[in-house]
Formats: sequence, C-alpha cells, structure tokens
Amino acid sequence: MKKVALSFLALLLSGCVNTELSTSQSQYSVENQARIRLFGQNGRPTVMEVNLAGQKEKISVGGGMGQALSSLVGLKGNESLGMPETIFSKNPSQFSVIGSTPFFKEFIIPANAEITVNNSISTPPHKFQDAVGNVIISYAYCTGNKITFTAKAGKDYEVVPSQSSQECGVTLYELN
Repeated sequence: MKKVALSFLALLLSGCVNTELSTSQSQYSVENQARIRLFGQNGRPTVMEVNLAGQKEKISVGGGMGQALSSLVGLKGNESLGMPETIFSKNPSQFSVIGSTPFFKEFIIPANAEITVNNSISTPPHKFQDAVGNVIISYAYCTGNKITFTAKAGKDYEVVPSQSSQECGVTLYELN
C-alpha cells in the first residue's frame, strides 16, 4: 500500500514541473514579449514548440501524466496571466467529454520567436469480441495540423482545439 501511495504521489507531482516559460514568476513586457493561451485535457493535449535563435523548448498542455490525471477527475484548473477573455476561455467545458475536463494555461513567449502549435487525440484501447468470437482491440489516435507563426511583441494569441472530440486540429486566433 505504501508503494502505491508513493507511486501515486510521484505521478501527481509530475504535473507540477515548471518550464522556462512557466506562467507563475514571469513579468510580462509588451515591448519584447507576447502571450499565448493553450487548451488541453486528458487524451487531447496541445503542444507548443518555441524556437528562438536555434534554442527550442517544447511544452505540452494536457499531455503530462499529472495534468492528464487531474483532467480525468476534473481537478485541473485554468492558469491565467490576465489575457482578455474569449468565448472559449469563459467556457472551456464546451470541449468536454466523459473523463476529460478541459483547461487552459497561458504563457509569456518571446517576441520574434517562431512558434509551432498542434494537438492530438488518443483514446485508451478498448477490447471486445465480435459476433464470431474474435478479439478486437480498437483505439483512436490522430495528430492535428501544425500551425507555425512568428510572435509579435505586445500581442495575445489563443490556440483553440477543434469543436468536435472526433477531430484533431487547432485554430490560432490573434486576440488584439
């Protein structure tokens, strides 16, 4: 029992890892930075890659084990830097499916950085027998389109997943 509890704690804390683009301790400067909001959820992460002067950083929202587990049980909250609200950020539950509560996280990104975003959907395997007794294992997986853009100083961006839980893909909005 003790090993199970420690394993669960390690899994939960794995979602608390900070990246260099973490939202918590950064001061936003409109002169040389931009902000971006990414939506994620269990089984449907959004991935952002920031490329500045040959240095790359990859960030996944909803893809880490801790984030996915929190999304599964509905405990993962939004992390906002004060970006303007949209119809998507006011009601992230419009992307909800059973066992997967959506949330968003906002990041400060460097201006003039090349930003690439996309998402994917993966479902756990489902095992069943067909009418003649054959065992069938089915699951769904897809990777959405990649969108690449150059972040402009003082701008806010939002990356929104497809409205359908059956389709991969994201749409990029410039908010101001």
